[in-house]
Amino acid sequence: MDSKDTLYARLERSKNLPALPQVLLKLIETCDKDDMHLSELSQIIIKDPSISSRVLALVNSAYFGLNNRFSNLDQAVVYLGADTIKNISLTASVEQVFSKLRKNEQFPMSRFWWDSFTTAIYAKRIARQIAYVNMEEAYLAGLLHDLGQLLLWMNFAQECMAIQDLVAGGTVRCSAEEEQIGINHCEAGAWLVRKWKLNSFIADTILYHHASLEQVKGAFPLVKLVYLAEKFGQVGGGDWEPAYDVGAELLGLGAGQIDELRSGVEEEIKGVAESLGIKVKPPSETTDEHLPESTAHDQDLLRQVKNYSLLHGLLGGLVQAESRDAIFKVIEQALSILFDVETIFFFLHDFEQQKLYGCGSTGNSHNQQLQDLVLSVEESTSLLVKSMREKKSISCLQDAKHHLDNLADSQLLEAVGGKGMLYVPMSAKKRSVGVLVIGLPDTPGDDLNSQGQSGLLQLLANQAAMSLYLDEVKRQQAQKIQTARLAAASMAAAKVVHEVNNPLGIIRNYLKILELKLPEKDSLIKELTILDEEIKRISTIIQQLNDFSTPVKHNFEWTDINALLSNLLSILSKSVFYSSRLHVHFEPDPELPSIRTDAGAIKQIVMNLIKNAAEAMKNGGNVYVKTSTRVAGVSASGYGANAIQNGIEVSVHDDGPGLPEKVLSQLFEPFTSTKGKGHSGLGLSIVRTLVTELKGAVTCRSDKEDGTCFTISLPIQQRSAGLSW
Repeated sequence: MDSKDTLYARLERSKNLPALPQVLLKLIETCDKDDMHLSELSQIIIKDPSISSRVLALVNSAYFGLNNRFSNLDQAVVYLGADTIKNISLTASVEQVFSKLRKNEQFPMSRFWWDSFTTAIYAKRIARQIAYVNMEEAYLAGLLHDLGQLLLWMNFAQECMAIQDLVAGGTVRCSAEEEQIGINHCEAGAWLVRKWKLNSFIADTILYHHASLEQVKGAFPLVKLVYLAEKFGQVGGGDWEPAYDVGAELLGLGAGQIDELRSGVEEEIKGVAESLGIKVKPPSETTDEHLPESTAHDQDLLRQVKNYSLLHGLLGGLVQAESRDAIFKVIEQALSILFDVETIFFFLHDFEQQKLYGCGSTGNSHNQQLQDLVLSVEESTSLLVKSMREKKSISCLQDAKHHLDNLADSQLLEAVGGKGMLYVPMSAKKRSVGVLVIGLPDTPGDDLNSQGQSGLLQLLANQAAMSLYLDEVKRQQAQKIQTARLAAASMAAAKVVHEVNNPLGIIRNYLKILELKLPEKDSLIKELTILDEEIKRISTIIQQLNDFSTPVKHNFEWTDINALLSNLLSILSKSVFYSSRLHVHFEPDPELPSIRTDAGAIKQIVMNLIKNAAEAMKNGGNVYVKTSTRVAGVSASGYGANAIQNGIEVSVHDDGPGLPEKVLSQLFEPFTSTKGKGHSGLGLSIVRTLVTELKGAVTCRSDKEDGTCFTISLPIQQRSAGLSW
């Protein structure tokens, strides 16, 4: 038989080493703090190898599709975030404790919990009776006193079945365990608690709870009271006289005090067990223990824990999600953690066009592929459309691929891979928001079509639907508010358009008179022509302000953006940057393709941004204008189109003082300005309007160190933007 050191080393290497409860509690407590730092999480998790390995396994899984693997726990924690870490820890710890035993009908789980709660409650009552300071420590020690039995069953199941027969024949349990395994459950439990780095006196209570009375008499109070609590629990409805003697000898308790301790214990045990959803069975109930109800209960307990994990982490994440992309990420991570799912597609329903559009988060490895997946709701016979219409889940297995009637279903099945796929409808407010397409994993596990799992999946899908629906409602409401503000701006602008056009007309006339007075070859004629063109353009812009809230009809044509910007900056260098300490730098992308857009609108956008940058740096500085190619599908976080694919970017970056946080939050709203009197605050609102009309997106980042950078994303060709719900 192996030595005890060898057996402990075997347990150390075992994958069945239960997760540390204190780590789990500390994780939840830490994650709930408002001022929590992710570094605190990694410091906690690193104490437990099972949770650490689960975290690293998830972040390196195919779901995230990362090019480089994470080997550093700190980096993995930062990448996954607090809510994901909490969900992993909760699910992993409970699954590890129950995953093996819930399938073993031989282990008396309900009796185990009865004995554990009995000892814990007696320990707490005794602690109160003798004025032991830390009653919760006594309760915890009593609850863990038989922990070693779990550990032995999870790692030596065959030997433990033989031990049961020996105990039934009259052999003392600890002796039978040492005979069959080499260590007893007292030693195993104490070893595990020490591994968990709990109070060493708690480990002693576990180690000595079956020791002789003479050994325990010389111990500190915690060992004595747990020893006595275990003795009280073993008496049950039997003869209490020996227990009175032990109570008197160990802690000086009289019979009356012990009778007072006994009162209502059984009722308290049942109440605690019921509140925790744990089935217990007192010794008086002698029915056969290995009934399937124990297994069913443990499975139900796991489902309840997953429900908690889902509602606590998922709903919290959805509440905090501020964009469609953030909602996608929360749902994808929840599916990955709870159901070990790696392939997830979203198909969202456009009510106006009656089409389903493929979507995914920016972190989804299939995101670019999904951008091109579109199905007509009215014409398609796909099971995908059927799932949405009938609001029911439909599964397709790889074995049935050649029997599918619709080619779109076959293509999706091929793209998903694995064992097959499951369509789960997403509904909110009695409206079909879309369908979740989930790849069924190859690895054996919970059946996603089972009643319990399908209920969780549908809950998940409906929560996703509600969040997506509310996000769209919020977007539409913001658009209505924006339209109203633009209408107000239009009214204000209309009042000045007429008066502004009059002096502009007079200026143009005087320039023309001046041009006629100059000799025909005078060099100033060219300069006057440029001035006339710019005044004419100002007049056009002013006229557009009169129609501010209505999209302008643009003249789209293929445009070389690099050439356009080069000419524009040449003009601005003689006006905005003339006789100043401001310097403009142009970095064109030599591979930049031409795009089909409105050249005049592009000029107006860039000019507004450059003038803003110049006015923000009164003491001088640099403005960098840069162009680059944009080829990947990216969800924009600013104003404009939801996704720009196969397009370009134009950035205007200054090294000025940055923008205040208050201004950033309403940057593109009319009448928002930091320039004081004489400035209308319409420049960026006009930029936002023009970019949206060009089916583009505009984003801004700003801080004191790096200045302010506006990025304009534009498609090469025009396409319809967004979904309409």
